[in-house]
Amino acid sequence: MQVESASRLTAAHWAMIAQTFIAGTSFSFARTASLEFNPLVLTFLRLTGSALIFGVLFFWRGGFNGNRPTLSEWRKLFALAFVGITSGQFLFLFGLKFTTPASSAVLYAMTPLWVLLLSVVISKSERLTTRKLVAIAIAISGGLTALFGSGKRVDFAENAWLGNLITLGAVWCWAGYLAFGKKILVKYDAIQGTALMMMLGALMFFPIGLVPTLSFEWSSVSVSAWLGVVWVTILSSVVAYGLISFALSQLMPSQISVFMNAQPAIAASVSMLFFGEPFSLLLVVGGALAVTGIVMLQQEH
Repeated sequence: MQVESASRLTAAHWAMIAQTFIAGTSFSFARTASLEFNPLVLTFLRLTGSALIFGVLFFWRGGFNGNRPTLSEWRKLFALAFVGITSGQFLFLFGLKFTTPASSAVLYAMTPLWVLLLSVVISKSERLTTRKLVAIAIAISGGLTALFGSGKRVDFAENAWLGNLITLGAVWCWAGYLAFGKKILVKYDAIQGTALMMMLGALMFFPIGLVPTLSFEWSSVSVSAWLGVVWVTILSSVVAYGLISFALSQLMPSQISVFMNAQPAIAASVSMLFFGEPFSLLLVVGGALAVTGIVMLQQEH
């Protein structure tokens, strides 16, 4: 049993590494799509597409398999989906219409602070220790070092401030999803939990996004924007959320969220490799700091 438990913990860590890489590359793809799509339409496409895929998986695997929620559990599931999926994904895509992928990545790197606060003060699922705060601070400093050392400049123009504020709302939604998702989704496996979240989130957004989607001018959308839609729907939603749900069953919320500190470094690396950003030693230093913070937090548990 101990060997099996250790194996699942290792798998959860690898799942978060994969999820972090997908999330880190998603900022640029989502930004490309957000510039050409109405944010309501883009969110509608993303949620509907991912919900359909997960819906097929959910019912193909037998649905709840005896884990049908009670009325009280349904209320919690709807609330979690509204915060983490319906609201969080819309605010993320809407914010990217005004700000830069770099700014968005920085804000998401701050997620562990909000998750730890929620987990300590509200859900009571974790204790606040000096080691946790130091680990998170080191990881965040690594993410910021990599970001600012990559040659990217965070734009604080008027529209960027609006985008940053909207994105901050998305970060709070995501932190709430991580902090409370572990308890609410505890009786479901990774596919069941993620499918429920996506289907409920899409259901709540459907009446909001349907009209603008039907009236949208599709002929003006470029191939690169469509590629962004496919990326954020298939990889960012279906694959990444599945990995998160599995990791939540094995790791503490702050352990999961701290991986996000590597996202700015990944975003900067993608820009360097595919969009001509110059190489920077600070990128390497920042990545090393982020990994150090992650390792320290794992040793806390």
